[in-house]
This record gives sequence, C-alpha cells and structure tokens, in this order.
Amino acid sequence: MDHNGAMNWTQIKRLARGLNLPSIHEDTRADGFPCLRAHGRLWTWWDETLGAPGFRLPSGERDFLIASDPEAFFVTDAEAAFNHVLARPELLDPLWVRGNLSLSWRALAPALFTRLFPGEGPPVPEFMEH
Repeated sequence: MDHNGAMNWTQIKRLARGLNLPSIHEDTRADGFPCLRAHGRLWTWWDETLGAPGFRLPSGERDFLIASDPEAFFVTDAEAAFNHVLARPELLDPLWVRGNLSLSWRALAPALFTRLFPGEGPPVPEFMEH
C-alpha cells in the first residue's frame, strides 16, 4: 500500500499476478483505463478519473456488497449496467481483493482451466457476459 494506506494499481496487479493463474495479460479498456484481462475478458481495472480499482462480481452480489460497506464500495453510472463495482483504495482489504480475483478468474475461465486450477471455496458463480 502507498504512504496513506491505499492500494494502488501496481499493488493490485502484483496481487493478481501473485495468484499464479494462467491466461492473464495487461491491456487497456475502450475508455483508456488500464486493466488486466483473464482469458481475454475484462477482469480488473483502474479508473484513472476516480483513482479507484474496479472489479467484476457474481450476478446479484453488487447491491449486497455496497449495502454492507457503502464507504468502501460504489458504482458509477458507467458501470451500473454491468456486474462491476468500484472500491475506494484507502478502504480496500487486500484479502477481499485476492478472494474476488480468484473467484472471478474461475468464473471467466473455460472449463479446462477450472479443472486444472480448482481453487477452494464455493462453486464458480455465473457472471454477466459484459
């Protein structure tokens, strides 16, 4: 984390790569924001306008997450149509990031990958195709 305790994009990328999962690459979203893609699909990104990371979520989880911690998690109009959430970096728990990235990688992965890298925890959730 940086000097004020906030996670930055470099730390999030390092945490994501530390999962040692295949088929991850750096890219840029259509809006110009840096992102990581898993299996060619948007996985996590950094909203440079807000200075905040974005994450994919299982269908129906975003409202619950925002309600449970509205200071840490939020959504913008641009992300509202998708199962995405943004987080305030100074309130972001690295353990939550790790868990979210692991679960969302599995959700984006072809079946072969989920058999090779089964992970722990609940069954793979369904994510929106966006």
